[in-house]
Amino acid sequence: MRLPLIHRRSFLFSALPALVGSAWGAEERPRQLGVPLHQEPLGFDLNDLEPHLDSRTLKLHYHEHHAQHLIQLHQALDEVELSVGNLTSLMPCIQSIPRPPQVRRSILQLSLAKKRSATGVQQPLPEEAQKAIRNHGGAHVNHTAFWRFLAPPAKTPRGPQGRTAQAIDEEFGTLQQFKAAFTAAALAHPGSGWAWLVYRPDGKLVITTTRNEDNPLMKEFVDWRDYGRPILALDLWEHSYYLKYKDNRRAYIDAWWKVVNWNFVNKAHAIVRDI
Repeated sequence: MRLPLIHRRSFLFSALPALVGSAWGAEERPRQLGVPLHQEPLGFDLNDLEPHLDSRTLKLHYHEHHAQHLIQLHQALDEVELSVGNLTSLMPCIQSIPRPPQVRRSILQLSLAKKRSATGVQQPLPEEAQKAIRNHGGAHVNHTAFWRFLAPPAKTPRGPQGRTAQAIDEEFGTLQQFKAAFTAAALAHPGSGWAWLVYRPDGKLVITTTRNEDNPLMKEFVDWRDYGRPILALDLWEHSYYLKYKDNRRAYIDAWWKVVNWNFVNKAHAIVRDI
């Protein structure tokens, strides 16, 4: 398929699987902009999750760690003159994203590009850009999900409800058995990464973990059995907990369960079922 020649900042990936991001939209109804290219305001004050997650760690996590990934992502996208509205639409196809039309190339580069386009072969993004999207883009998607799945205990039920509760019971036995299995997977994960509850394309709920900033939407990099849409996310990087819990990941996970936003888990599960 030949792409029309359009302005660099208007380049949209309408042909990419944008629906993968709608599960993470913050609205009641699904929306295409699953994860925009900016930090969403937190749905709580930094002190609201005390004493479970401390405000000092949350401030550093949100305003420094997450924000720095977003800065690096913007720089990488700008270097290849790529504009995208829904970042999650790129996650399943990082290695096959076509390089958009560019206006900042030299005459020689444009001449070579015309020769390549004549063969009908679309050029992928440079390897460095792919790495940046996987690392910094993955980090932005993951952190956005992580914040959405947090809430003060007084503002969320103590567990999933309705069809979400039923699905968890059918797959794992009980809520306590699910939490034990999720906790065990998170504890067993070596080094930095993330723990997830994933809704697979076949409708099965699975618990998985990913290394570094990978996530279950990255079809090219995760095992097919773990590919799907996350409906719960836990950050396992030490910067998420070391100020309060040092190297005690178990204490951090036990505290995190107390501030899980089960309302959003219910919402995410409802959305992914309908996609």
